[in-house]
Formats: sequence, structure tokens, C-alpha cells
Amino acid sequence: MSVQRILAVGLDDEQDVVLVRQRARQVSHLLGFSQQDQVRIATAVSEVARGASQAGFGGRAAFLIREAGRRQSLEVTISGGQGAQGALPDDAVVTAHRLMDECDVAQDAQGAGVITMRKALPPQTWVDNARLAEIAAQLAKDSPVANTYNELQLQNRELVATLAELRERQEDLLSLTRELEDTNRGIVALYAEIEDKAERLRRADEMKSRFLSNTSHELRTPLSSIRALAKLLLDRMDGDLTPEQERQVRYIEAAAADL
Repeated sequence: MSVQRILAVGLDDEQDVVLVRQRARQVSHLLGFSQQDQVRIATAVSEVARGASQAGFGGRAAFLIREAGRRQSLEVTISGGQGAQGALPDDAVVTAHRLMDECDVAQDAQGAGVITMRKALPPQTWVDNARLAEIAAQLAKDSPVANTYNELQLQNRELVATLAELRERQEDLLSLTRELEDTNRGIVALYAEIEDKAERLRRADEMKSRFLSNTSHELRTPLSSIRALAKLLLDRMDGDLTPEQERQVRYIEAAAADL
């Protein structure tokens, strides 16, 4: 595991909180994070820095690249100044947990608070020594001015862009919901049609069974009569039969028995 330092920003007053937010936005942009992730990182860092400042932490914010195996992460550590003690406000920690991949809260040997936040770099980004030097040079060239008014304007633009994206996603969800409702109605109608056809098939099968039963009964009745009549003739109940007549009657009896 290796750590490469990008830059550090002192945290002595409210203007430094504005400055650290600007630096967080710059660093995340140079590391290839998306616009939304840049806003998340800048917001998390500034909220923790503000909470640390209000809690009397002071100190500084350090931006690092931490490498673990084949993965690199942006790591931001906000530490208390000399003699600073106290707990970080819960809302700042909750915000950091929500917006970053990891957030650890600890204390150093002097009892000062140390807050470490991490967010994995985008898959296509890898920071080697040469790229780190380029980022450092760009940050030195584009050193921001801690102007609260300008930062508020930029935050407002970010908020408007975020709201627009949320509205677009909401519209997409509404459209998807309508499509799912239409699909569900189609499925319900299809099930109803299948049930109707199944019921008709059941009725047709019952009718077929009744027809075959009736037909079988109707066929068995005359066949039984034919066999009974043939037996009477063979028993000579109506007089003697010639050999030819007996042969023909036996044919009739056998045919009726086969049916």
C-alpha cells in the first residue's frame, strides 16, 4: 500500500473552509471524477472542514492518493491543530458517510480529531508519478482565491444543475412507471384471455366426453339387441335353420360381438 501526497490546505478560519472546498473541486476534476462526484466530494470535504472548524479543530486538510493493490482512491484527511480537542458534529460525519465511499473518525496521540474520507478513482484513471506532477503543477497554476460570494454563486449553479438532473431522473422514473403499468395491464388482459380460452377448452372437453358417452350407450343398445336376436335364432327358438342360415347368423353374432 502506498500513499502519494497531492497538496495540503490550512484550516484557520471560515475563508479556509471556502478554499478547501475549491481545492476539493479542483482535485476531483483533475482526477477525472464526474461532475456529480466532484460536487459530492467538494460538499463532503467542506462540511467536514466546517464542522471541524466550528468544533475548534483547526488544523489542515490533506489531499492524497492511496494505492491498495490495483485500486487507487482519493483520500482527504482533516486533522486538528495543536491542542485542538472535541468531537466532530454528527451531521458532518453523516454527510461524509453518504457522499464518500469511506469515512473514518479517530483521534491522534494528542487527542485531536482526525477525519479520513476516501472515494475510489474512476476506472479509467490511474495516477502515476508523472500524472501526479502534472496535477501538482496545474493546482499551483490555478490557485483559487477564497471568495465566499463567488463560491456561493458556484454552489448555486451546482445546486441548479443537480436539481435539473434529479428532475430529469424523476421524469424518467415516471415514464418507466407508466410503461410498467401499461405492461401490467397487458399481462392482466392476457391472463384473462388465457383463462377464458382454458374455460372454453374445459367446456368443449366435457361436451366431447358426454357425446362419446351417449354415442357409446346408443351404439351398445342396438348391438345388444342384435346379439340377443342372433342367439335366439341359433337356439332354434324360432324353428330350425339350414346350415347356410346358421352360418350367416353366426357371422352376424360375431360381428356384433366385435363391435
